[in-house]
Amino acid sequence: MASTTECIPDAAAHWAIESYIPIQNVDLVEALLAREDDDRQGTNNVDAKPRIRQVFTSMYDLLHQRGRALHTGFASRYAEIDPDRDTRAIELANHPSQPLADASRIAELSRQVLVDAGFSEVEQSELVNAVLHASEWGVPLHVDFEVFDLLLVYARGDIIGKRLKRRWRKWFQFTQVDVPIYQRVVVIFKLRSGSITEDQLEPEMLHLRMFKNVPKIDIDMLLPGTRVRISWFDRTRSVVPSLGGIGIQIYKIVRLALFVAVITYSIAAMIIGLTIAIIGYVVRSVMTYLQTRNRYMLNLTRSLYYQKLDTNAGVAYRLLNEAESQRHREVLLAYYALLTSSAPLSLRKLRRRVQRMLREIAGIEVDYRAADAVKTLETWRLIRRDSEGRLSTLLPDEAMQRIDACWDEVINS
Repeated sequence: MASTTECIPDAAAHWAIESYIPIQNVDLVEALLAREDDDRQGTNNVDAKPRIRQVFTSMYDLLHQRGRALHTGFASRYAEIDPDRDTRAIELANHPSQPLADASRIAELSRQVLVDAGFSEVEQSELVNAVLHASEWGVPLHVDFEVFDLLLVYARGDIIGKRLKRRWRKWFQFTQVDVPIYQRVVVIFKLRSGSITEDQLEPEMLHLRMFKNVPKIDIDMLLPGTRVRISWFDRTRSVVPSLGGIGIQIYKIVRLALFVAVITYSIAAMIIGLTIAIIGYVVRSVMTYLQTRNRYMLNLTRSLYYQKLDTNAGVAYRLLNEAESQRHREVLLAYYALLTSSAPLSLRKLRRRVQRMLREIAGIEVDYRAADAVKTLETWRLIRRDSEGRLSTLLPDEAMQRIDACWDEVINS
């Protein structure tokens, strides 16, 4: 339960099959070792399980070692363009500061990390469509895309969530309704030099934001440089009562003024009264408009408060960890599927075999990235190919020897 009006079912329906594997690594390891129907190489043998578990652990250690290099590279590059930094930059003659170049390199690195973590890019056409519409929980906005020097929006978890809505037909009681949402959204942006937003963000910095459970049609709410778009209904509700009041008041004042003018031959009272009435109703209309705008802004702030997960460097480190975990799941699934197969597999058959395993283990459909997993296993020299290009893998004892050799290369490098 994300808030008092939101619910994400554990088995929420997906609009599209994605590459992200929503299983904890520890749970996946235990589920694979507990399988019996794919036992082709003695996987469930008492002596085999500890060796396979050791292979899985060693794979994670190797991936984590590679991830450390990414962490270090990111930290050194992002330090100067992190809006939340609490350190002071020092200009060096042989290392001049290049904020725009650093932002471009970090953005390119972020693209790859986001893809590795199972995210897909949200096209600008979808963002434009979101600007034109707003859900019942969102806020209609104007978005100026010209303020961005760089804008990347990535999402994951394209599912059908549940939200509560009051129905007048049911005496305004809460009713659950289906809402298309993204479970995770990452926004990376850099403002153009000289751009000013209400958030007063620094144009020289690269900003990262992560949100959860965002209605797809309200994704524009996550962008800076937005202005509240007051609906015609709210505009009419603010103006029409005032115009009606002005008309009635003018009629009363004119009638009174004419009577006074007949008696006193003075029109001063009419002019003064009419002016005061008009000013009063204009002020009332402006105040009603401002109250409506403030209500919209309050809804926007409340939504972002519940949906924001992290910002800037925290987003990057979180994504690096998620990409590392995702790659570990892909690799151990590929190794286990090849290990327990009775015959070598083509890349297509490996993909289908892993997808079937995931359906049996967790009841989920995943667009498994077999090629990426095999590439990693080949880097560790754990894959064999026959004359037809079909794949097989090493038994656990031999696999551990190759992994130990990889560690020797890491240590000696």
